[in-house]
Amino acid sequence: MKSILNATTALTVCVSISMPATGFAQEGAGQCQFTEELPTVPCVLGDGQVIGSIEEWMTAKAGGAEAQAAAQAQQEAEAQAAADAQAQQEAEAQAAADAQAQQEAEAQAAADAQAQQEAEAQAAADAQAQQEAEAQAAADAQAQQEAEAQAAADAQAQQEAEAQAAADAQAQQEAEAQAAADAQAQQEAEAQAAADAQAQQEAEAQAAADADAAKDERKAARKAERQAARQAEREAAAAAAAAADSSGADNVEVTTEEVAEEDVRTSNQEFSTDVTGNAPSASAESDDSGGLSKFEKALLLGLGAVAVGTVLKNGDQVMSRSGDRVVVERDGELRVLKDDDALLRQPGNEVRTETFNDGSTRSTVTREDGSQIVTIRGRDGTVLSRTRIGTDGEATVLFDDTVAAQEVVVSELPQVEEQSFAASDQSENALRAALAAELNRDNTRRFSLNQVRDIRQVRALAPEIELDAIRFETGSAAIQPEQARALAEIGGAIREMIAEDPRTVILVEGHTDAVGSATYNLALSDRRAETVALALTEYFDVPPENLITQGYGEGSLRIQTEEAEQLNRRAVVRNITALLR
Repeated sequence: MKSILNATTALTVCVSISMPATGFAQEGAGQCQFTEELPTVPCVLGDGQVIGSIEEWMTAKAGGAEAQAAAQAQQEAEAQAAADAQAQQEAEAQAAADAQAQQEAEAQAAADAQAQQEAEAQAAADAQAQQEAEAQAAADAQAQQEAEAQAAADAQAQQEAEAQAAADAQAQQEAEAQAAADAQAQQEAEAQAAADAQAQQEAEAQAAADADAAKDERKAARKAERQAARQAEREAAAAAAAAADSSGADNVEVTTEEVAEEDVRTSNQEFSTDVTGNAPSASAESDDSGGLSKFEKALLLGLGAVAVGTVLKNGDQVMSRSGDRVVVERDGELRVLKDDDALLRQPGNEVRTETFNDGSTRSTVTREDGSQIVTIRGRDGTVLSRTRIGTDGEATVLFDDTVAAQEVVVSELPQVEEQSFAASDQSENALRAALAAELNRDNTRRFSLNQVRDIRQVRALAPEIELDAIRFETGSAAIQPEQARALAEIGGAIREMIAEDPRTVILVEGHTDAVGSATYNLALSDRRAETVALALTEYFDVPPENLITQGYGEGSLRIQTEEAEQLNRRAVVRNITALLR
């Protein structure tokens, strides 16, 4: 930098000397003016140097030449340096370009090597693919050859099959034509046969309908005749009793007995015979002629027979007998006959029985307190009417079936949902309310006792109370004292209801399971109903005349099973007072 400044100063002096210029004087001197190449002194050079004399100017001039030469040398040196720098810069640029070219050449070489490697790999893969393609082509050619051979074989087989099919089709066509002809003939024959069968069926159906209608008419006529006959029997029994009252006892057979302890069965005792009638006892149930019980003797007198298989005077057929009960078939249904006065035969009571010519009876039971129960029974032993006569002579009619009853049309009965209550779940007051529930129903229709006993839909109008404390053993009609005492609530409720309304009538039902025959179960269930009524009388002083017993066998199973089931061996009670006339 210093050499550059010196050169600049020398150049300035030289210029100032060689080229006159105007300038402003400093310190009293003006710009140097030259005359014949000499300045007028004092003066100021262009660079501001003050020249006081010609000698100073000469010195300055000599210094300026040297400075000019030095500046020239300096300038040349700087030009050379610049050229060197330019050459260096160009050399470095060339080196960088060479390095870049080298780097690019190396990169290109690497890329070429990579491309060569990939080309070789591709060539190997192509060679492998070519080899596999040639192998596949050979395999395809082999397969094609085999396929062509198979196609030729198939074509041959197809040709043969088509020829066979054509032959078969021809044969089939001929067979179908024959079959069509045969089918036409068969169809015509079947149509004729169907027409004949239809005509025959219609003729048979008409004949069957005519026969059924005639049978139904005969059955309805027989039923009407039997109903009329039974009603006539009831009316005749009532008339016979009335006639006996008016004309004396000349035309009736009268027996009187006093009931002893040994004559009465208790609720914890079995009957003296089994349901089939085996093992007859020597008790009062039998007499000395023919082994018939008193009840059977009465039936023999009234209905003419008691032997199993015989037909009674009223058309019923005897199906079984056990001494105390006879099961008969009436209009296709089983019915049990028994002495409905059995409950009234209590120790100490006097029983006066009047037997009329038609076999009906009137029994008068006189108790120790003087009160009486008068019962009229038909010739089959069925109770027809019952009246209580108090010690004051006042008569209370409990029921009376001796008058004509309106026929029951089941479809016209009130539609009610059958109700059932378990006695063990209720208090005495609740049981009384349940027994009285039927009285609150909107039902103005009244029925005979016989209709209540025989028609289930009529009985359903009165709720049932199941005596679930009582469970009978298989084949048994007895209950033990501890079971009987479990009836305290229901026994007390019934006793109080009768005390409040002496006309109260309670139906006691017996039921069995499905084990055994229908006739056996019907008789057994009726015995069980009698046993429950006895227990209510023995333990809770329920008046026996207000109780009606009836067995229904296996007809109302609680559990639907053909097996032995204790829950089906049961008893229920219903308050039927409001259903009776």
